[in-house]
Amino acid sequence: MLDIDSGSKQCYGTFREAITASTHGRITDAPLSAKHIDQSLAERLKASMGPAATQSVQLGVIYADSNYGGSALVLAGANGCQSGNGRDAQINLDGIWNNSVSSLTTLSCWLELWDAPNTSGIHQEYQQSTSYVGDAMNDRASSIALL
Repeated sequence: MLDIDSGSKQCYGTFREAITASTHGRITDAPLSAKHIDQSLAERLKASMGPAATQSVQLGVIYADSNYGGSALVLAGANGCQSGNGRDAQINLDGIWNNSVSSLTTLSCWLELWDAPNTSGIHQEYQQSTSYVGDAMNDRASSIALL
């Protein structure tokens, strides 16, 4: 899980553990793998806002492989996005996530992938979940804007 406000990362053994932690126990029945996010869970994650001081909002999920496979990184923050009104946040991808994104799930934000750090270079906006980000962005994202 990546907290976009602080930049801190926390690794978990399963997607369920990451969601349980990021919702402070409000959602404990997420699937073990992020590949199995269904519409019902997506709606619950979008609505999982609690007191800002105690709970993160799930903004989106990026995946290392197409079809929502491979490693997954949950993007979380203190506030959801106002979709379509401009950039709410941006992050650089580092380590194993730099140039590794192949699919994504949008939750509380639209996601915009950029092929260079600091949201520069070639980019593509995603307003809905996509099982393959396309040849232009596959394994090329170095930063993400949350819209």
